[in-house]
Amino acid sequence: MVYKVPHEFYDGKLAYARELNANFLSVTEQIQDLNINKADVELSNLNETAIENIQKISLTRTIGEIVYSLVPLTNSSLHLLDGSLISGLGSYAQFVDYIADLYEQNPDANFFTTEGNWQESVTTYGECGKFVYDSTNNTVRLPKISGFIECTTDITKLGDLVEAGLPNIEGSFNSITRLNGGDANRAFSLGDGYSNGVSTSTNNSTKLGACNFSASNSNQIYGNSETVQPQSSKVLIYIVVGTSTKDDIIVDIDDITTDLNGKADTDLTNTTDSGKILMSAMGMPSNTYVNLSLGASDNIYTAPANGWFTICKIAGATDKYVYIENQNNGMRVENLGRTSSTQISSYMPAMKGQNIKIGYNATGTTNLFRFIYAKGAESEVQ
Repeated sequence: MVYKVPHEFYDGKLAYARELNANFLSVTEQIQDLNINKADVELSNLNETAIENIQKISLTRTIGEIVYSLVPLTNSSLHLLDGSLISGLGSYAQFVDYIADLYEQNPDANFFTTEGNWQESVTTYGECGKFVYDSTNNTVRLPKISGFIECTTDITKLGDLVEAGLPNIEGSFNSITRLNGGDANRAFSLGDGYSNGVSTSTNNSTKLGACNFSASNSNQIYGNSETVQPQSSKVLIYIVVGTSTKDDIIVDIDDITTDLNGKADTDLTNTTDSGKILMSAMGMPSNTYVNLSLGASDNIYTAPANGWFTICKIAGATDKYVYIENQNNGMRVENLGRTSSTQISSYMPAMKGQNIKIGYNATGTTNLFRFIYAKGAESEVQ
């Protein structure tokens, strides 16, 4: 902005005091305006807009940054390093795109691994510090970190797992008898009746003396814990998956997206192994059934739900039969009893509302006649 004084002077023009004073006053006012519009060095005079902008800057984080916390964080720009599989759709698109760019630049980077290797590491060690990027499904498997973090300046070591280790245990002893006393040091020590190099026993037989072992005599860290455990405090480890804190409505959308990521596709291609097992059981006979009364031969029975009709009847004479026939689709199963004591059994699947004909000339006892509800149809028990 260019500021001007109200009066201009040039050679030969008379300068009136009022005009000079007006110029001085104008300059003073412009300086005051500038002073008002400048921030104090301690920023105490910032307006609300400036404060909001500074807050936004302070909340901005870098994607991939690690955040430690002693309390659970619900910030939608963070995700716990718990090994979750996240999708490139919805709220995690920015993060997945970032990982995808890294993968395209160097798919052999040390911080990437395969899903199989990731699962093997978690099964063996309980954690894996590497990412799995699936370009086909546009997903990223996050690292799972549950142990200690070790720093490095070598990017080729990122995500590497360092197995637990302990210093070597050392010690030695020479021939130890009740004649010469023997000698032992460090992790080994002599038993009762001995001191290093001298036998204090009055028994001069040549039996071997006792030699004790204790790793703590070699290094005092042994015996302080049941496992390999340095002193530590437990914290939650998050990774930044967004560049700034989001407002409430975006957080709600993120929650919806997270929920949707856990839903099955309409063609069920993304179901888990447990889901596939459950689906394979649907339609199979369940443990829920109702016993039926068998009427005359060729009576028709209507399926109360999706399920199975089954019958078991004694033949009563030679060459007797029992059949079950689906009147809606023509499927028929017939079994023959060759002797009078033969137990004739048969079964037929049926959908709800289908009509099933039961025919027989067997005259023996009816041991079983029931309708078994299909797995998934138990709620229709009448």
